[in-house]
Amino acid sequence: MNNTLNHLLFGKGDPADRRTAWLQCSKPTQTGAWPGQQQRCARARDGKYGAIATGSPFATDAGMAILRDGGNAADASAAAAMTMMVADPPNCSPAGRTQIIYEAMDGTARAIDGTTVAPSHLPSGRSLLDDQHAIPVPGAVRAILQLQSTEGRLPLASIVAPALALARYGFDVPENLARIWRWRGPELKDPDARRWYLPQGAAPLAGTCFRHPGLARFFELMIDLGGDPFADADFAHDICSRLSTKGVLWQPNDLRAADPLQGEVITFANDGWRITSVGRQGWGHTLLQIVALNSRVAPYLHRPMDAELAHLLAILRAFDDRPEELRSLKPKSDPIPWEELLTRLEEPVAPEWHELVALIEDQGAARDVARLSRLLTPPANLGDAEERDTTHLAVIDADGRRVSLTQSIGPHFGARVADPDYGILLAHSYRMTAFPEPGARDVTEQCPSLLDIGSARYALGGAGSERIPGGVAAVVRGLLNGLDLADAVAAPRANWVGDLVRLHVDAPEGLEDVLASVGMNIVFTGRGPVDHLGIVQGAGRDAAGDYIAAADPAYAGTALAG
Repeated sequence: MNNTLNHLLFGKGDPADRRTAWLQCSKPTQTGAWPGQQQRCARARDGKYGAIATGSPFATDAGMAILRDGGNAADASAAAAMTMMVADPPNCSPAGRTQIIYEAMDGTARAIDGTTVAPSHLPSGRSLLDDQHAIPVPGAVRAILQLQSTEGRLPLASIVAPALALARYGFDVPENLARIWRWRGPELKDPDARRWYLPQGAAPLAGTCFRHPGLARFFELMIDLGGDPFADADFAHDICSRLSTKGVLWQPNDLRAADPLQGEVITFANDGWRITSVGRQGWGHTLLQIVALNSRVAPYLHRPMDAELAHLLAILRAFDDRPEELRSLKPKSDPIPWEELLTRLEEPVAPEWHELVALIEDQGAARDVARLSRLLTPPANLGDAEERDTTHLAVIDADGRRVSLTQSIGPHFGARVADPDYGILLAHSYRMTAFPEPGARDVTEQCPSLLDIGSARYALGGAGSERIPGGVAAVVRGLLNGLDLADAVAAPRANWVGDLVRLHVDAPEGLEDVLASVGMNIVFTGRGPVDHLGIVQGAGRDAAGDYIAAADPAYAGTALAG
């Protein structure tokens, strides 16, 4: 275990002194910057350990400490993911979900499906929209522990130590996280959620210390049990009993049986590069379709504006191809088989994609307004919806192995219900409320990915519900066009939010005019966390052999390489 964390958690002497030592590690510097907060990107030419990017400076520091302490990518990603459950409560929790793609020791790409699952007993003949019956059974913790136990090197206590220390001694809240907390905090109506997450009745201000003794006890129990507390008979029985008073339909057997599944891995390859993502347990098919279209038409796009228009068109076409209704688990009446989705841009081009490809290749995306207007019609069920979010982390270690891991609890603060004893926020299953089915597994827009371009190797992923595949595909497009990882992550982009086109304020000149000419609803955004275009984190080793990581400037994340 890292010597500093070992002292902070288990050292001799006054606990108050250990807390003081921890707070010194988590305070802003004299300039007001968080340790590493200005480090949105990082590069190490002669790095010995690897690189990491996450949505929190504390998780990034935890993962890098594990790498420096002899851990590998599986160890570092597990420690960072657990730390995120403390450091970013609006977006993840031990009761949440995860999708993981990683390189195993034999070099093959593998996936772990740690999604949430509907309770095995749901009420029949009644709506689930106004109560807590559809709160899903957790999946994240056991999936993360499976990754670490099968691929990692370090003992579990070392992996859990950073999260335990952060929960026990507290951390000063970063500004972008405080913004989300102020925005969403008033929506916490459950008394226990308010007690745990609105200290003194309000969201914590930026720079104030937030402690979570309940999560500290949860991670202590994890170390004592040597595994997931949700799988323990006593813990499962007790938490189900407590939550039953809130209408949550968990059963102890549901919790104990909620093991992760082996996930489907899918790949799209072109000249000299390959992208690999999760399959039908997430939205990897959608991501790969967007990437494939962008790569196919790239030779015909001579203006940045045309590239963004093609990107927006590809997102809509890929959304329309999905075999399930958007924002639901409900299958479409005549779905395209999953196996066919990645072949639709091969010759001969599928009819549904042909007009789009022809428009871009023959005339450029902005030149035929009538055809462009017809193709820029959002699906009918892609209307207004609550902004939802996620969190992602990416790691590469000294051996070049990568982990890409996405977590979520639904919209910010999940179901906005917390366990009274441990303060664990429960996830919201926004798809189960639309199409409930006992025991069904959630399918979310998560698409953690691995990208290889020649000798360069990256782990990538994003946050932001339906903005994820478009955001990640835009970064992939930048990397394929020769941009540095940090520049690709920070580059202006466009994306869909419901039936709106959302643009960075520094989007390509002329794009707004073309979109307005065909009747699109357009909104602009800066680089903040509230109205972003997908928050992308990436880590890797570039063609020069440098370790590199980049955190999206839209959130509180940081990146380290060394």
